[in-house]
Amino acid sequence: MAVDKSQRFIHTKQVDESGAWYSLDNAGVIMPAVTDEISSGLFRVEVSLDEPVDLVLLNHALAETANRFPYFNVNLKRGFFWYYLDQCHTSPQAFPDEGSPSQHWNINRRGTRMFRVRSLDNRIAVEFSHALTDGTGGMSFLKTLLVRYFALKGIEPGATIGEGEYSDIFPIETQPDKEEYEDGYQKHFPGKLPIPEPNPRAWHMRAPRLPSGQYRVITARLDLQAVLGEAKKRNVTITELLGAVYLDALQSLWLSEPKSPKDHFISVEIPVNLRQFFKTRTNRNFSLFILLRENMQLGARGFDELVKRAHYQMRLENDPRSIARQIARNAGGTRNLLVRVVPLFIKDVAARILFAKLGETMLSGFISNLGTLHLPPGIVPHLGSVAFVPAPSKTTLTNASVISWKDDLIVTFGSLTHSRELERLFFRRLRSLGLAVSVRCRDDEE
Repeated sequence: MAVDKSQRFIHTKQVDESGAWYSLDNAGVIMPAVTDEISSGLFRVEVSLDEPVDLVLLNHALAETANRFPYFNVNLKRGFFWYYLDQCHTSPQAFPDEGSPSQHWNINRRGTRMFRVRSLDNRIAVEFSHALTDGTGGMSFLKTLLVRYFALKGIEPGATIGEGEYSDIFPIETQPDKEEYEDGYQKHFPGKLPIPEPNPRAWHMRAPRLPSGQYRVITARLDLQAVLGEAKKRNVTITELLGAVYLDALQSLWLSEPKSPKDHFISVEIPVNLRQFFKTRTNRNFSLFILLRENMQLGARGFDELVKRAHYQMRLENDPRSIARQIARNAGGTRNLLVRVVPLFIKDVAARILFAKLGETMLSGFISNLGTLHLPPGIVPHLGSVAFVPAPSKTTLTNASVISWKDDLIVTFGSLTHSRELERLFFRRLRSLGLAVSVRCRDDEE
């Protein structure tokens, strides 16, 4: 029987005389060349507990969890042709959660892990580089960490972990399966397909930036059922509804700023979890994106029209065949022999050019919906608030992330700019729909 040519690209763990190391997956391979201490590529998930965090127990739980996720307990190394992830031989320690989220953490600095855990008072946060994983993988790590932390406090999960609804929570005594760190893009590489049509350059908000190292976070809490009811009334998903709200806010900003003949498209990136289409258990990156786009040369659109157009744009692009074209384009490059033999310093230059052309230049902002946080019933009473903070970007400046927890839908904006106008317009539109929005800045500013 013929062997699928994708198979030799799937498993990313290697072993040599220096020990275990991992190849970067197809989404992560570009990140070292385009991230720094400000645009760090770090997304964040944080939870608050019902009592102050016991730092000794947290570090104990963290050491055990990192040992269960060896493919995460790595740092970045440069080879002659490619970056690779080298196994750390020590356990990570939690950092104080002081200062801004997702700042002053450069994965290119020697010895820096690809993630960090932070804690302050009753808060635990994990920040992961997109070079390593996406929201699904990062959430699996956090949930496993929380279950182990509470177990050390004598609080049992109240459900069987590692199975069913809690299959993404790993018992720390189990061994990692090789599917957990496989490259899903290479596993499901569809072969040669027509590449997606090129996207036009997008308009970007212009606003004074915050001082270096500051990342402003604003979180809003809405009633989940009320938002779901509004979406159902319009026959759209929550993600489609929020994408339209984001477009509406961008449209207002575009209309208020001086015009450039090149910047007449506004677009919102919607990340898509590919695990819904393709079978894999990977905890590495396995997501792509859909762009909701409007040509402002055609004039402003009403909100109801934006909702309908967001719905149909999502439906047109959010299907396996359209997604396969993106996988073929993105994963095909690393299979090309000529690309593979190019030295890394040249690849870095090419990566920056490619990212400028196919990356954030195409989008005015993004909104990422991580879905519902499911935790075992024994742990749920001990958690309060939850937030999912987007990775910072010096190009788009302000972006949003969404997560559902208990009865709430939590929308969090992260921004590198002083201006709060985008957030204000976003929340004002939600309130115009009759939705109650409770907004809080990280510094408790109104």
